Amino acid sequence: MLRQVFRFLGTPFRVIPWYIWLGAIAVAGWFGRNILLIMATIIAFHPIPVPPLFQGEPETVAEARLQDLQHFNHVRRNERSMTPQMRDRFDARIAELTDAVDTLTDAEFLLGLARAQAEIDNGHSNTSTTRLVARFPRLPVRFADMAGELHILRVRAGRDAILGARVEAINGVPAGEVMARFRDTLGGNDAFAATLLPGLMDAPDFLAAVDVGEAQEAVTLDLVLTDGRSMRTSLRAEPADPDAPRAFPGDLPQPWVMAEGWQVARSQTTPLYLQNSERGYWLERIADGSIAYLSLRTNFDDESGESLRDFALRVEAELAANPPRAIIVDQRFSGGGDLTMTHDLMAALPDLTDGRVYHLVSGNTFSAAIVNLASTVEVAPDRTLLVGEPIGDRLQFWAEGWAYTLPNSGFRARYSTGFYDLQNGCEGLFRCAWGSLHIFPILVEDLDLDVFAPLTFEAYAAGRDPALEAVLGMELSD
Repeated sequence: MLRQVFRFLGTPFRVIPWYIWLGAIAVAGWFGRNILLIMATIIAFHPIPVPPLFQGEPETVAEARLQDLQHFNHVRRNERSMTPQMRDRFDARIAELTDAVDTLTDAEFLLGLARAQAEIDNGHSNTSTTRLVARFPRLPVRFADMAGELHILRVRAGRDAILGARVEAINGVPAGEVMARFRDTLGGNDAFAATLLPGLMDAPDFLAAVDVGEAQEAVTLDLVLTDGRSMRTSLRAEPADPDAPRAFPGDLPQPWVMAEGWQVARSQTTPLYLQNSERGYWLERIADGSIAYLSLRTNFDDESGESLRDFALRVEAELAANPPRAIIVDQRFSGGGDLTMTHDLMAALPDLTDGRVYHLVSGNTFSAAIVNLASTVEVAPDRTLLVGEPIGDRLQFWAEGWAYTLPNSGFRARYSTGFYDLQNGCEGLFRCAWGSLHIFPILVEDLDLDVFAPLTFEAYAAGRDPALEAVLGMELSD
């Protein structure tokens, strides 16, 4: 009987040839290797915070805040970019918050957490400003920074008169000064901060937390309307709606972003960078087909059905078959994503044209989008030009890591664990992100602007694109 059982169990080994078994083992080993690598990467660079055990429901606001501060300690524990000086400043911020948990307003407490996290001084380690204000009453307008000016790009129905207006002052405080009072809530460079901070400036509670008015009072705006007239208006906040759509302020120049229920500042015409709103990436020939314009609004797959990897392969093949005189890559609205999807294409661009490669950039250009720039600059620094406005991060930054929400305040905490150095390279097994080891090092001298061509509100409203105009001016005059 036992002999028959073993014979039955051994049937697959007698029927299937040995070389098929060998191939199956090899395939299983390959996939097993990848699974193990993914698991090891998660463990090494994406440590998941565990909420403190045995915490009951808080009975007071102070107890709730102390619980959040305990959970917030995961930032200190897991953030790998912290120097001893940063750690001391972080600890001092937390000590101040701990001592004042009974006296702070909710907005003051959240800004205190943001300031502690900002001591890390790393763009990826910031909190989400849109999440920060989501639980609070907000004005019926949305602000965005455009070339150093604060403009109203969204209004609720019936407020058409102020749509597009430039904000000169909020409660009598110059708009630039208001933004400066929030600056210490974000780490990283000024260009990226300017794209984030307007998201805090429409919440009266947060304005009051930086001594710009009172939380329960109407907010007075001094404006310059689109026709040049000055106007002063007072607005009251709408009730909080945590589930309302949130929009990154830097994306608001794209009129389809957060459009439902809002009146939107639109261009008179639809310039190239605002076309194909449903696509995250697309290619078009311009200037009678002599120049290739490549739009990359994201480094993730969009919903078109064509993956970004397939798109990159297709673009490379098309440009190789019919080389353009110049290539333009527009990443002014790209906050990053998976840098491995586009690296090969970005590095190949200089070989796909005998002319220049232009990258259109802004303070929104961040993370993987910056690596895209460096991938081209490294190959052909003399033929690659950056056009637009300063990019949103430095050549050395920390990414990867994890984001999590504190249980009581809803604060979005963030820490980073993997180092990227586009100028000197990176060393250290548990310091340098593993996910891109087959790509790095990418080494460039700098990623400074070559041509300053900011997108002003006036250009936006007229349907003009100063950065593209600058490129075409250089190309078509040669």
